[in-house]
Amino acid sequence: MSSIGKSIAELRRKKVFFFDLDGTLYLGNELFEGVIEIIKALQEHGKRYFFLSNNSSKSTSDYLKKLNKLSLDATRENIILSQHPTISYLKKNNYTTVFLLGNESLKKEFIEEGFALSERNPEIIVLAFDQELTYNRLAKASNLLQKGLPYIATHLDDKCPTEDGFIPDAGGIAALLYKTTERMPVVFGKPNKEMLLFKLREIEVKPQDAVMFGDRLYTDIKMGINAGVTTCCVLSGETTLEMINKNKSEKPDFIINGIWEVLEIFS
Repeated sequence: MSSIGKSIAELRRKKVFFFDLDGTLYLGNELFEGVIEIIKALQEHGKRYFFLSNNSSKSTSDYLKKLNKLSLDATRENIILSQHPTISYLKKNNYTTVFLLGNESLKKEFIEEGFALSERNPEIIVLAFDQELTYNRLAKASNLLQKGLPYIATHLDDKCPTEDGFIPDAGGIAALLYKTTERMPVVFGKPNKEMLLFKLREIEVKPQDAVMFGDRLYTDIKMGINAGVTTCCVLSGETTLEMINKNKSEKPDFIINGIWEVLEIFS
């Protein structure tokens, strides 16, 4: 038994496998052991699998390039990113001009989706994982927030795991802006359960027939619990066993040291 507390072998009956990316399948550009073998096993056993990420530092196209460079066999159909429900919301509510706190890669995707980007006269502020952030842009965003502009975020992860340790994520930027404006955004990525449920409805699979693997309690595991899917927390990213023991509400169904232990499901 490689899982902490109970065996994950019973997950072999699940029809759909959702995987977080950063801290779960890889750190930076380094895949964890066993990931390629897991994907092959899922394909051989006729299982559906999807890659999910709150990390909105890259466009969908750039994410696909990265995942396929890592031999993860990703397509536009099996990748779910936090900018997807965000863009959907903007279109449904007829927003056309956006102040986007995001990288150039994401800005290109927003432009391709038909949005105009403006820091002077936007209709709404969208916060993403902006690794190209400048103080000038922070100041402009603060001024607009104080004027009452609508404010949304792709996600609010506090920190992003890398090969060298953690770096500030969108949640850190949101906290900084809150200190100035006392405003927090509406969030569309994890832990919003719709990131899972819209896909399950699309492929006509019940939540109880799916499992979510992730390294964060307050996003991955919380989302899975709210959506009614089985949850499995990996200890290869942000969460430690101590954090799980202290947490009162986001208790995963399974705990494993790392994604490589999933191979025992198919052994």
